[in-house]
Amino acid sequence: MNCIRSITDKQLVLILGLAGFISAADNWIVSPILPAIAAGFAVSIAQVGIILTAYLIPYGIMQPVYGYISDRWGKAKILKWIVFGLAFGTIGCAIAPSLWVLCLWRLITGFFAAGVIAVSLAMIGDTVALSDRQKYVGKFMGIVFLGQGLSVGLGGIFANFISWRIAFISFAVLTICILPFMQKLPKDVSTPTNYSFFNEVKQVTLTPKGKVIFPLALATGFLLLGLYSYLGAFFHEVTGLNYVQVGLIVMCYGFACLLAGHQIGNLGQKFGHQKTILLGGFLALSTALILASLPYWPAGLLATVSLGFGYIFIQSTLATIAFDVATEHKGLPSALIGLGLFGGGGLGTAFGSFLLSWGNYQTLWLCLASGIALFIVATSKLHFD
Repeated sequence: MNCIRSITDKQLVLILGLAGFISAADNWIVSPILPAIAAGFAVSIAQVGIILTAYLIPYGIMQPVYGYISDRWGKAKILKWIVFGLAFGTIGCAIAPSLWVLCLWRLITGFFAAGVIAVSLAMIGDTVALSDRQKYVGKFMGIVFLGQGLSVGLGGIFANFISWRIAFISFAVLTICILPFMQKLPKDVSTPTNYSFFNEVKQVTLTPKGKVIFPLALATGFLLLGLYSYLGAFFHEVTGLNYVQVGLIVMCYGFACLLAGHQIGNLGQKFGHQKTILLGGFLALSTALILASLPYWPAGLLATVSLGFGYIFIQSTLATIAFDVATEHKGLPSALIGLGLFGGGGLGTAFGSFLLSWGNYQTLWLCLASGIALFIVATSKLHFD
């Protein structure tokens, strides 16, 4: 699918980045306020962790669907609808009277938000020149995860001084405010296909590159997003920080992502796909080992920054490779990367909840460190070209 353009690459990435910023902020606002939500509903951290999974699983599962239909019905059109749905679901989260109702609204929110990043990445793949794609993918993802990091800081402030419900209301309002900017997105010119959804998924996943990058995306989500999900609770429960302090530290993850996003283009061209992913893996491994061995906030701050760099190095590289999986349709391959990342993140979060109910944070970090080490070994034996 090609796009009829009236804006520059920088303007396109900025508009898409705004939508992705809000999507990621709405997604990860829950991480630093888990203790506040648990206290509000009189349940444990392990129990309230279900709201992370309730969001991430539909967020992952729906991404291929949005990728498929955006290639046929128009990416700009789909983005407008899902951004509106994101606002609707977030308002529901703010007024949920119980944990299980909140889970339902998080599921609905995840259902709509699923397409924001995947469809935006596909639009970048359609419009940006091949030589600039990794650069602009990195910039886009940097903006997205800056939203994730800032939301953590704001969430801590809301939880400490006002209410965790105000955080959801604020993001719902911001989501509505970006809708006018979506009108400036380039219009799509579709390229029809004879393949059904499942046949096209099969074709894409069984390509040589698909066999490599989609399992890696699943592993990345399980390990790295599973690790990130409990950072806020770890800093509050283990290091004794209040919600504001937790938010300020985890906010550094977003700034690390933004900085990494600006560097990934040059890094990818210099070292290639495999070495860039391996570097991200080593940074993530260092995060897990630091958290397990040095349960103090200064070390945790360093680990948080390392995780931000590691995640962007891996995610942006996988997303860039996905553009070459199917020449005509970039929505589905981009979405399948999202399915792996966020579906894997949902599973990793559920696994983390189990480990916390059975053991402690050190158990969680060491298990994830073992998984990341295996990820590094497996990646070193793969071929990406």
